[in-house]
Amino acid sequence: MAFRRSLPKTVEYLEKKMGAIVLNGYNIVGDGTPQAYIPILTGKIETELPLTRKRYKNANFVDIYPFIWKNFSDNGYVTMYGEDCANIGTFTYRLKGFKDQPTDHYARTFFLLSEKHFPTYQCFGSETQFTAWIRYCKEFMEKYPKETPKFSVMHHSALSHDDISLVKVVDDDLKAHFEELFEGGYLDNSVVFVGADHGHRFSVLRETQQGQMEERLPFMSVFLPESFKSKPEGQKVYQNLKANADRLTSPFDIHETFLDILSLSDDLDTVQSAANRGLSLFRPIPETRTCDQAGIEAHWCTCLQWQKANASVATELATAVIQTINSYTEDERKLCAPLRLQTVVDSKELVPDEKVMKYGGIKDKDGFVPKFSGNATVTYATYMITFTTLPGNAKYEATVQYDSKAQEVTVDMLTISHVNKYGDAPHCIIDKNYFLATYCVCYDKIGVNVYKQSIFLKRAT
Repeated sequence: MAFRRSLPKTVEYLEKKMGAIVLNGYNIVGDGTPQAYIPILTGKIETELPLTRKRYKNANFVDIYPFIWKNFSDNGYVTMYGEDCANIGTFTYRLKGFKDQPTDHYARTFFLLSEKHFPTYQCFGSETQFTAWIRYCKEFMEKYPKETPKFSVMHHSALSHDDISLVKVVDDDLKAHFEELFEGGYLDNSVVFVGADHGHRFSVLRETQQGQMEERLPFMSVFLPESFKSKPEGQKVYQNLKANADRLTSPFDIHETFLDILSLSDDLDTVQSAANRGLSLFRPIPETRTCDQAGIEAHWCTCLQWQKANASVATELATAVIQTINSYTEDERKLCAPLRLQTVVDSKELVPDEKVMKYGGIKDKDGFVPKFSGNATVTYATYMITFTTLPGNAKYEATVQYDSKAQEVTVDMLTISHVNKYGDAPHCIIDKNYFLATYCVCYDKIGVNVYKQSIFLKRAT
């Protein structure tokens, strides 16, 4: 959501012009940038790999990691890793860094020098730091022949690391960057991932339920070229990717997808086993996948769970839904009787895991030991209310949003279901307005005097 708020033009171009698919269920697996990139680039978490934390004497250089760019290099790809903010680099701030140049093109030497002379990061002389960084990416695509296979990882943090709003200033530039590459044909044979490592971790927003969710659900999109989608296997991959967009996914899955890019699986139809932590985005991912199966610890898991709703709240919400229904049928009050609540049959509330709400950062220097001292509270929630109404004994199931702080209920008519048969109760409205049949009980089905009585009571009130 923060990505969409800050970079709306870029997102619109990615989705509407390029046809990129956004992973709505993309969930982080750890704290900070290394815990996002290490699973993407190695398929493992830091503690599963050899020790590389530089404060330990026996620490290894991170060259020892099985970086995916090595796989691409072995398959004839030219490789690049370009990251700004050299003083807080993903693999050099807390980790020991690289002993040897990791990829064919590596931006760290440039940013080490330029940021030393221009410590504010915003400008390198007459050029903005962002412009220099994005030009590096563009030239990598342009200088090599289009048929040369390329693999690059570009990471920018100067405009988003400390300020949740500053990145807005490059929305036009970032959109123009993708426009130049896309319109110029440089992405005609490319799979492109555009997203963030994690949501904002330092702002006041993070102390709210919304902030907790945004930290754990960073933007991540995947672009497939038309040259691939036009092939039978490409069309199948595209359909799988669209289906997986609303399923639980993680950085481990991007790593598995990289492997599929190198050698696409012959089986694109079988649902992958949830027993595997990493699943390719190109093949079906189970709809019922859990955080535990995906390697996501409870305090990072944004999947919601149902719990019994407070009875008085449920009654208020059911009443609000009925008021909405009655306002929907108001113009046809001469035909359709107003409804009133008979009984609340069932009510439940979707809430985040308690550990998500209580997460207050980390205890250790490496981000592995969580502390649960946070005070974020649930101010809004999703409720599913099942209730019956009179007249007509209709049974409805409605999903509503309730903001307890603002005391506001949001009712979407598309989320109200009439779950029992209504027979011919709405016969008087079907031919005139079929869409009101779900909510209409004709007066002749409940007695001729009811309409007059309802008008009298209304006037008395």
